[in-house]
Amino acid sequence: MNITLIIPPNFSIQMLKEEIINIKNGYCDFTKSVDWSPAIPIGSLYLASILKNNNHDVHILDLHRAFFKCREEGYFNRFEKDLTSFFNEHLTEYFKSNNCVDIAGLSCLFNVVSTTVEFIAALIKKLSPKTTIIAGGHYPTNMYKEIMPKGLFDYIILGEAEEQITWLSKNIKSIKFNELVQDNPYIVDQKTFQSESKQPASIAELDVLPFPILESLPYASDYLENSIDSERVGTNVKKKTFKSMSIFTSRGCPMKCTFCASHKVHGRKVRFHSIDYMINYIEYLVDKYEVNNLLIQDDMFNYSKKRAIDFCNKLYHKYGDYFNIEFPNGLAVWNLDEELILGLKKVGLKAITIAVESGNEYVQKNILKKNLNLNIVKQKVELVKKHNIGIRAFYVIGFIGETISMMQDTINFALDLDIDWSEIKIFTPLAGSEMYELARKKGYMLGDTSEHVFGRCAISTPDFSAETVKEIQYDGNIRVNFLNNKLIRNKQYKEAEQTFKKLVQKVPNHFFAHWAIWIALKGQGKTEFAENEHNILKELASNISNAKLIDKYNIKL
Repeated sequence: MNITLIIPPNFSIQMLKEEIINIKNGYCDFTKSVDWSPAIPIGSLYLASILKNNNHDVHILDLHRAFFKCREEGYFNRFEKDLTSFFNEHLTEYFKSNNCVDIAGLSCLFNVVSTTVEFIAALIKKLSPKTTIIAGGHYPTNMYKEIMPKGLFDYIILGEAEEQITWLSKNIKSIKFNELVQDNPYIVDQKTFQSESKQPASIAELDVLPFPILESLPYASDYLENSIDSERVGTNVKKKTFKSMSIFTSRGCPMKCTFCASHKVHGRKVRFHSIDYMINYIEYLVDKYEVNNLLIQDDMFNYSKKRAIDFCNKLYHKYGDYFNIEFPNGLAVWNLDEELILGLKKVGLKAITIAVESGNEYVQKNILKKNLNLNIVKQKVELVKKHNIGIRAFYVIGFIGETISMMQDTINFALDLDIDWSEIKIFTPLAGSEMYELARKKGYMLGDTSEHVFGRCAISTPDFSAETVKEIQYDGNIRVNFLNNKLIRNKQYKEAEQTFKKLVQKVPNHFFAHWAIWIALKGQGKTEFAENEHNILKELASNISNAKLIDKYNIKL
């Protein structure tokens, strides 16, 4: 069968329209905007590999990457194009030139992409009425009873989709297919979506899956060098050419955090690929694509400390210190010790990410139910610092039940922790999570849930307004990452210059990033370059918004 797997632009229709307006107006602000860079679609690669192994003709159409390229190359401002033009030229043209697509599979990760996925499905129905349209991912798995009545999708696969999309592709031409779907607990259609017997699929033995090979992905080399995680602001890794690849060594998370819905797709039982499977896959990535930066995306990589150390030992035995290794989703800080830290450092860990979430004990125990001991966090951070490894942390504010004072505790905790970079986000109710259901029940959600994205406050409660949370988040980011930046305070001016220049590449007009560069250049005695940066600052200071910030934070130019 001819199957096209479609990655949508990873934000809502409204956000895409807003971004096009921002591009045309020259607006951008790191603390309020999102990162539009493409990510390697590892989930679609798993699907493509297993489908190809079953003799299907599989193509991947990454519309998120297409939107990013249009954004970077002046498509929307220089050529005066809009969102309709974008979809006409990238989706309409695709289906015109591929008029025999049997199945279109749409990935829908979270709430924020739902309107875009529905828009694409509706357009495909017009362009290619005979194409079977299926959806999968976190949002469809959790919200299929609300999605299916819209009539846009023929089938939704619940949970982990590799085995189910193979089953569907094999059986879809059977005259008894509707009966087969009725008996399959992991797939819903228009007739079965109300059935209480449906449940998410889970793959018990991960090693049965074929490698998610990159040959299925057009422009694979470009992804390896320019993905969203290949160079991340806030790390101090020495500049080199990275070829970065996301990998999963496990699935599942045993934690019961109220804000997370990962367990609704991958379950609470942690399942592992064998270490031999992973080493063989890494060997393929190195031999064929010269990958040297491994982005391990597990929810709980170090759930088993013994396995994590065994992985490090086998990787080092084969490759020594060839790799840089990162954990974009973070590591379980409670299960870090010196042996594991040294093992990870040995195979290339230069910077570690920890998910703290909240700096308030009450929030940890009673609201998030994460129960992370903040004193242990401090101890583990000092242990990591001891071995000269960079540290980033994730924080979230604006949870249901949290007060303004509790949010300020998180900002103060981030200041006291004294690490390289702190990502301070605003709580987003994710479909399928306990807190999402609470927000709906209490009537706290603001507007369409498809507009809920980190960086935009999506709820208002008796304890706070959405605007207050935005102000706390913005202020916290400025104070923690810029005005009290660790590198600048420690007079590591060269590293500070590198860090903030990387940020300016993404957000050219960010006042505080230019201020930090100016301080770093002066600290190094680079007088001429500092003067040029000072001129940029004076020009940015003429902006009314920046002038207010200069006054608020008592910035001396």
